[in-house]
This record gives sequence, C-alpha cells and structure tokens, in this order.
Amino acid sequence: MTIRTRLAVQFVVLASLTLGVAFAVVYLRAAEFRQEEFLGRLHDRGVNAAKLLIQVEQVDDKLLRIMEGKSPVRLPEEEITIFDQDNVEMLHLGGNTGRMVIEPALVDSVRANGRVIRVIADREMLAFEFDDEAGRYVVVTSGRDIYGRRKLRNQARVMVATFLTGLLLMFLVGRVYARRALSPLQRLVVDLHGIGASDLGQRIMMGEGSDEIAQLASSFNDLLERLQTAFSVQKNFISNASHEMRTPLTAISGQLEVLLLKERSGEEYRAALRSVVEDMQALNRLSDRLLLMAQAETASAAMTFVPVRMDEVVWAARSEVLRADPDNRVDVVIDEVEEADDITVKGNEALLRSVVVNLLENACKYSSDKRALVSLKGSGTMVRLAIEDQGVGIAPEDRERIFENFYRARNTGGAKGHGIGLSLVKRIVDLHGGEINVQSTLGSGTVFIVRLHKAETIR
Repeated sequence: MTIRTRLAVQFVVLASLTLGVAFAVVYLRAAEFRQEEFLGRLHDRGVNAAKLLIQVEQVDDKLLRIMEGKSPVRLPEEEITIFDQDNVEMLHLGGNTGRMVIEPALVDSVRANGRVIRVIADREMLAFEFDDEAGRYVVVTSGRDIYGRRKLRNQARVMVATFLTGLLLMFLVGRVYARRALSPLQRLVVDLHGIGASDLGQRIMMGEGSDEIAQLASSFNDLLERLQTAFSVQKNFISNASHEMRTPLTAISGQLEVLLLKERSGEEYRAALRSVVEDMQALNRLSDRLLLMAQAETASAAMTFVPVRMDEVVWAARSEVLRADPDNRVDVVIDEVEEADDITVKGNEALLRSVVVNLLENACKYSSDKRALVSLKGSGTMVRLAIEDQGVGIAPEDRERIFENFYRARNTGGAKGHGIGLSLVKRIVDLHGGEINVQSTLGSGTVFIVRLHKAETIR
C-alpha cells in the first residue's frame, strides 16, 4: 500500500470515527427525546382521564369511555387503567382483546416509588400516582409510538446514508490532498533516481518551502556534497598514491635489472643493495603515511580519544626522528607547568605522534644544519606546540596549498618527499578540533604552530 493510500485510509478511519460518534450521540439523543415526548403524552392522557372520572361528578365510566373513544388525540393502541386506594380497578379504557396484563406488584411498586416506566416490545407503559382529596389513585397508561418510531427509523436511514456517502467523499478528498501533500516527495524520488555515481554534482531542487520535505531535500543535498567530496578525495588519493608508489618501485626495479645485466664486484653489489634498501625504506615510509592518512580520513566519533600528555609525545617523536637519521638535531623547550593537565590534550596518541614526527622531519630536512626547535607550553584553554627551522622558507603563493594532498612547494630543492606529511598533519589536527598555522619568510625559516584544546576543557 502506498503512503498516499495509507494516509487516505487513516484520514477516513479518523473522520469515520468522529462522524460515527457524532451520529451515534445525535441518534441516542433523538431516541431519548422521542421517549420523553411520548411518555409526556401518556402522562397527559392518564391525568386527563383521571380528572374527568374522579373530579367531575357528571362523568361516569360509561360516558368517559364514549368520550375517549371519540377523542382525536387518542394514541395508537392506547390503554388507560385507573386503580382506587384499595388497588381495585375503577376504569379501563381500550380494547379488551390483547389487553396488557397489569400485575398487583406493579401497582405496589408505583405506590412505593411514585412512577414506573416499562417498555414491552414496541409498547411503552407509564404508571404513576394521581393524588386527589378523595385519595391516592394509580393510573397506568400505555400505547405504541408508531409515528415517533417511524420518524426515528427514517432519521437512522438518513444518517447511515449520509455516513456512507461521507466516507466515500472523504476517501476521495483524502487521496487528492494526500497526493498534493506528497507531490514534493514524489519529485524528490524522481530527482534521486536521476543521480548516479558519475554525476554527484547534481542537486535536488528544494523550492521555496521550509517544511519537512524541504529539510529532507536539504539533508540529501548535504549528503550528496559529502559523497562528492569523498569520491573526489578517493579518486585523487588513488591517482596520486599510485603515482608516488610507482616512482620508488620503478627505481628499485631498474636498479635490480641493471645489477643483473653483468657480473659486478662485491662493492658494486653492496652499493646497489644499499640504494635498493633506501628506496625500500622510502617506500615503507610512504605506505605507513598512506595508511595513516586513510585512518585519519575514515576516523569517526567512535575513535578512542584519551588524555595524552604532549610532552611525552614530543620526546617519543624526537627519538623516532633521531633514530631515522642520526644527523638530525632536535632541541626541545618546555615551559614549566604546575600541573600535568596544562599540557594534556584529549586525542589519539599514535596520530598526535605522527603530527610531531612529520613536522620535525620537515624541519630537519629543510634546515641547512638539520636542526629543529620545538617549544611546548599551556596557554589558557589551549596547548601550544611550535616547531621552527632555519631552512629555505615557504613562498607566499605556496602557503595556501602546502596542506593539500601530494602538493610540494616549488623551492624544495629536490629534497626527497611525497607531499603527504603536511596534508596528513592538517587532517589529524582538524580531527582533534585544533588548528595549525604557518609563519614563514623566504630564506629565514618556517614556524608551524599547532594549538589543541586541553583535555580538562573537553567534556
């Protein structure tokens, strides 16, 4: 069942319940009013007969029968019975054939309660006391409300016909309004069917509305934006990564092929193997950074973030950089702190160490003396990490692009690299909710400043 039909059915069910309850209340009230009106007429007929019989001396039971027999206000199949103080029947008006039996218990009940109402099949009976100076009498009147019941049945038929017709009209109207209400959703479905993996740049028309469907379209557009970005990043990543990995693999393959062309001395073999090992190590570092980049790109809120002391991260990164190249020099300056919380952030220790390692390797690589200066301090709600070198600096036109994947500044001077480190650093810092800035002057060196929130400020 479509949503349009389901909405129409639900609308009909709700409306039918409301209309059905309203019709039922009206019908029951009409039935009560009919009974009250007919009982009132029975009472008036009984009181009138009792007054004529008891209070008018010139009227006896025979004359009263004649008068009531000719009365134009006589009710259908009317019977009137009057009992005296001793519960003896004084008068019975009406036919004797099919006469309603009045038990003594009924008369006693009237004297005890003052009034008794009974309905036997379609005959209604009213018994009540009539007080007079001569005594207390009991009047029992009954009859059939033929016209009132017929009117009530006609009213019921009209209500049923109106109810059924109303249900049909409500269903048709409900479908029309449901179709109109869901037409934007139908257009949304059509638009989504027209979007494929090759044309993620398309967007869904939201119109000028601000309802839930417009919000849904906006959410889909945001999703498409994220998907387009992810596809673009993935495409560029695969293209650039394959290119970068092809270079060391080609170099290794070429060196080995040259080595196999003829017999060589032991020293030549050792030199060639050392070159291959260096290329393998470069390839290994490249693959490690690609894995870290993939981890950072796919990181989510589920990643484990714990309190991490940045001084420990700095010392661990320094040891790794010095172990990779003994010629590197790293000076560390850590401001005095009263509590460890001043230099503790909440994050992933492995990723944060990768940030520091990449920045230190760059600083040592581009400094003429292969020296880097690290300063760490807590400032307000942030932990500030600065890594400075005395290298070639970065041109202003390159500063905006150095954090892009596989981008390398033009003045790198042929230094080995793949353009991954800084983009990885930027992604990890963003993942931790921090910020990274660069200050550089050509020929005078560069300073990278990383600011991360203290762990105690994150809840």
